[in-house]
Amino acid sequence: VLGDIGHDIKNMLMPVLSGADLLKDELDEQFPTLIQEKAKGAETSYANSLDLIRMIVTNARRIQDRVREIADAVKGVTSPPHFTPCRTGDIVNGVFDTLRTYAPEKGITLLTDRLDALPVIDADERRLFNAFYNLINYAIPEVPRGGSVTVGGSPGPRPDTLELTVADTGRGMPAEVRDRLFTAQAISTKKEGTGLGTKIVKDAIDLHHGHITVESEEGRGTIFRLLLPVSQVVSSQPRPGNK
Repeated sequence: VLGDIGHDIKNMLMPVLSGADLLKDELDEQFPTLIQEKAKGAETSYANSLDLIRMIVTNARRIQDRVREIADAVKGVTSPPHFTPCRTGDIVNGVFDTLRTYAPEKGITLLTDRLDALPVIDADERRLFNAFYNLINYAIPEVPRGGSVTVGGSPGPRPDTLELTVADTGRGMPAEVRDRLFTAQAISTKKEGTGLGTKIVKDAIDLHHGHITVESEEGRGTIFRLLLPVSQVVSSQPRPGNK
């Protein structure tokens, strides 16, 4: 079944990517003339359209990557982590770019705090992207209009570590949901939710030999705290237990 789903998603993505390419070709052909006639408005529209096309293509390719993972899983193949030097701020900004239309529709502001000051870390960029995407995407529906989701960073409590936080001004979680969040008995707070998002997050943090905890009270918002090693040289050290 998973193989069939993956095959269908792959096929459905192809016209999306092809359509984005055709739209870009159309813009490249038509907008230069419009810019000459109505320079200010057309130039802005052209830039915005290209930006949206880039977002469509980028996210369609991310979906393709996830579909390949499904196909590999069906075959019993697990992709090993691919650690490269990464800037956490760039990964988070990529997530924000993906959610650039969704968050404003919900009246939510996405913010960063001190991420630019963090050191480069060894990370599997794709998996860390998926972790942040799920945490931020999970938070948005829980925050009332006018609220925010902030991703912050600071040096960790131990040398060669850093701490990242994803904090929202949402409704918070009941204790029974919070305490089971990263366990096999996780309960989704979303209607028809599966709890797979939190598993993706925990698996990604475990793969990086990191640690994740959650602080949340009903009516007081939620803070996820991620502790990650800067270098994966420490991967042979025991991992702390996750809450």
